[in-house]
Amino acid sequence: MMTHTNVGKPELTPMAQRFSGCLTATFFWILILCLLPTPVLADTPHPKPGDTQPEQAATPLAALDDAALKAGIAHRLRTARGDRDDRFKQFSSAHVRIEKKMPVHISDTLTVFAVKLRITPPVPDAPPEFITLVVDDTGTLQIGGIQHLATGSNLVQDAVDQVQAVDISDLPPDFGKPIYTGTGPHTVIAVSDPFCPHCRKGWDFIKLNLDRIHTLRMAHFPLNQAAETAGLVMADAFHRQVMVFDIIDYTYTELDPSSDPLEIVKQYMAAFPDLAQKWGPAPETALTYLTDRFLTRIKADQHTIRTLGIHSTPVFFIDQTFIKGFNAQKMEAALP
Repeated sequence: MMTHTNVGKPELTPMAQRFSGCLTATFFWILILCLLPTPVLADTPHPKPGDTQPEQAATPLAALDDAALKAGIAHRLRTARGDRDDRFKQFSSAHVRIEKKMPVHISDTLTVFAVKLRITPPVPDAPPEFITLVVDDTGTLQIGGIQHLATGSNLVQDAVDQVQAVDISDLPPDFGKPIYTGTGPHTVIAVSDPFCPHCRKGWDFIKLNLDRIHTLRMAHFPLNQAAETAGLVMADAFHRQVMVFDIIDYTYTELDPSSDPLEIVKQYMAAFPDLAQKWGPAPETALTYLTDRFLTRIKADQHTIRTLGIHSTPVFFIDQTFIKGFNAQKMEAALP
């Protein structure tokens, strides 16, 4: 006969009961503390995005593959123009020079480059051409504007503006005609088309700030035949030193920008009859007189301006500051 022995639960001693309760409480508080956020002291520095931590090495910026970029540009121009002009079939990387380049670090994995290229056409006496691009570091991909999604701001525009800038030290000593000397401390050089509306706004700004200007020089850069006619008249006034400032002011404020060169001459003859006495009695003879004497100078000035990489107007040099386009805020800041 099998005997079954009933074994009851062992009773815990008072000491064991207290120990078991302590373990339970300990596990409870450990769990609570794990769920709480880690406290941070008030003076503990918080790392910012992009900051390099002491234990981390800075990610090196990418380098532009200059050779690949020049080869790609050469191939593109050779293909685009070679069918129209046999001389471009010999176009190579040797005709491409990187004038300026500026890296733009977009993120840890993306660096692009704003570049200004000088193109020397394989054509005798042809002026250089300038191209501004944004490319990747391999020099094989052209990239458009990169915008911040939330704000819409162009992340590469500042770099593009900087590589497009012309250094005032690159200007010829006689660049622009001096048309005003005042008591202010600043030197201003304006490159403008007399029929460009933004150039006219720039002229209005300059007139309002003549008290800040010591020397004002103007380099007229007419972009069509009618504007060239206005340039001929201003060249004649400067050559003869007759009412130079008044005629320039009239050109940028009152002259109707007609597309007909003869109409342009008629307006000047009516506004400045004394100036027109040497031109002949009719607009046709006046235009011939002005063209024979000053068109070559106008063309030479245009060539000089294009050689500097300036292809649009207006452009302002205020002391050492280069300003592309009319920007009253930047011009104001450059004329303290």
